[in-house]
Amino acid sequence: MLFQPGSPELQIYREYADAMGPLPAPSAVPTATLEALAQRYDGFLLDSYGVLNRAEEPIPWAAEGVEWLKSCGRKVCVLTNNAALSEEDNRSLLTSIGIPLSHGEVVCSGSLLARERIALGIDGPVFYMGLPSGREYLRQAGLETTDHADQTRVVVIASSRGYRMRRIAEAHRILRQPGSLLVVLNPDAVAPRPNGVMARVSGVTARSLARETGCKVALLGKPFGEIYSLALDRMGLKSDRVVALGDTLATDILGARHAGIDCALVLTGVTPQERARAEAKSWGIWPTWFLPNLMPPVQAVEIGDPEHAD
Repeated sequence: MLFQPGSPELQIYREYADAMGPLPAPSAVPTATLEALAQRYDGFLLDSYGVLNRAEEPIPWAAEGVEWLKSCGRKVCVLTNNAALSEEDNRSLLTSIGIPLSHGEVVCSGSLLARERIALGIDGPVFYMGLPSGREYLRQAGLETTDHADQTRVVVIASSRGYRMRRIAEAHRILRQPGSLLVVLNPDAVAPRPNGVMARVSGVTARSLARETGCKVALLGKPFGEIYSLALDRMGLKSDRVVALGDTLATDILGARHAGIDCALVLTGVTPQERARAEAKSWGIWPTWFLPNLMPPVQAVEIGDPEHAD
């Protein structure tokens, strides 16, 4: 995770790590293969962006790796903070680029809203910021929306897309009120896009709103533990039978470690392979394994497959 010193992205991830507390460093972190992990674990929690895809671009070997895991009888669940899209639309996006997923094999941070609504004290309409697809999480939580700042003290942000500056100004008005609450359905600061681009996402917008208004903030999703509990419930597995694969130390790996789940840092996303160990040491966040990619065993790939020919 290479960020400019003092950048919002760096500060956000540092704040998450500080809030969750230090983790003991392992004596050694070996590099694994997907085959070796499949011999140890029954279930795989797969991050989306940076592990399976970069927006509409598949990451090499992701589709083959997922297909091979499922052919071996391993349970697969995509665990994503991409609350811009409903779980079904996340699945549709991934299947459209070749990732073989069935209904129910995506767990998104947005689904935590239904679980956490009562605990957060949300009992009226909310002001929504995001794409239309993300409204599905409000529907599941039984929440109505309003576009009038004087009718709510709750702002729900699911995405950095889908609205203009005028809507951000309206959110400011709401969040300046006493007792206001900002619910963030995607705490990520960046997401990998094609051609090596790292795009700022809703975590940056949310941080700016919170700092400028002084409102209370509820962060739902990785690295915070509720999403892992939800995923384990969906998979029907205990934490010691599952491994989490992710590309971001301060969300995927930090969250899994605190949830008591073994994890592998996948080196196809925001953490470059040549810097992986130095970055883990710098952050004080170590995975259980390093995983270069999701390439299945050689014998599981057809010889002469033109997509992966030299």
